[in-house]
Order: sequence, then C-alpha cells, then structure tokens
Amino acid sequence: MYKLLVGSLLVCAAMLASCGGANPPVATTSNRNSNAPSGNSQTSLQHGTSPSANLGVASSHGGGADSAAGGGAAASTKPPVETPELDAKIEKADAKARASGASQPDKKAAAAAYFERADFYRDQGLPTLYKFALRDYRIGLRYDPSASGPRERMDEIVKIYQSMGRPIPDLGNEP
Repeated sequence: MYKLLVGSLLVCAAMLASCGGANPPVATTSNRNSNAPSGNSQTSLQHGTSPSANLGVASSHGGGADSAAGGGAAASTKPPVETPELDAKIEKADAKARASGASQPDKKAAAAAYFERADFYRDQGLPTLYKFALRDYRIGLRYDPSASGPRERMDEIVKIYQSMGRPIPDLGNEP
C-alpha cells in the first residue's frame, strides 16, 4: 500500500513539473473556439483587423505562441514563419518598382515577387497565414492588375473567410 501511495505521488509530481504547475487557460470570448454566435465575431485564430490579433495557438501550458516574443501590435502584421529569401527579393524588386522612372517590367517583377511569397503562405495550408497571402496578393495586384491567376487565388482565400463566417482581413489595403 505504501509503495502504491509513493508511486502515485511521484506520478503527480512529474505531471505538475512538466506543466510548470500552471492551470490551463480559461476559455473567454477572446480565446474560445466555438461556432456559437457571440458579441465577438472573432475566435481563437482571430483573422481580422484587430491590432492585438494572436497569431497561433495558445499552449495548454499557458501563454500564446507569441508570448515569448512580447506580442503586441507588431506581432499581428508579422507572419509566424520566416521567409528571408522571399523578403529580400520583394524588398529589392519593390524598391526598383517605386523608383522614379520605373518601367513596366520593373513593376511586373515586383508583382511576381509578392505573388511568390503569397503563394508560399497560401500553400502552407495554415489559416493563420492566409491574411498574409491576401496582403501580398493585394500589393502585387497594384503593380500588375492584369494578373488573373493571383487574383483567382486571392478570391479563393476570401471565399474561405466568407464560408467560415469570419471577417476578411484588411492587410494590403493600406494606402
């Protein structure tokens, strides 16, 4: 009987240590994932224009995916994946396309760079990346409004948001 009691206590202690002893987060209107209507139209994925949108899934060990990074408004406009090569390509092409006297091929190159990163975000299949894909499709279409493939892929993402009853993010609509 003594061995059973000691063994149970050790198991409980190990479980508490692995979770840090913290209680799991309590569901609130800002972090629940429910199809029930409420006053708040966003759920735990928070696809929207809210500057405090949480990009990621809250851990059962407490805190959000960006809690270690400090979170905040900057986190809502920064994707949770790194794309340094695509970012550098966009930065270079965008600078060239914005320069005075930029040619049509310069603008199409900038559009292609944005479309490449948008396709990357879209093809990951992660709903948290769809708003970033929308942003890049929108910016790319400013440089090349005749691009039909990217426009169709952008419209597909918009339909996904509509089918889920979620607000369509405004990223990329800024002046």
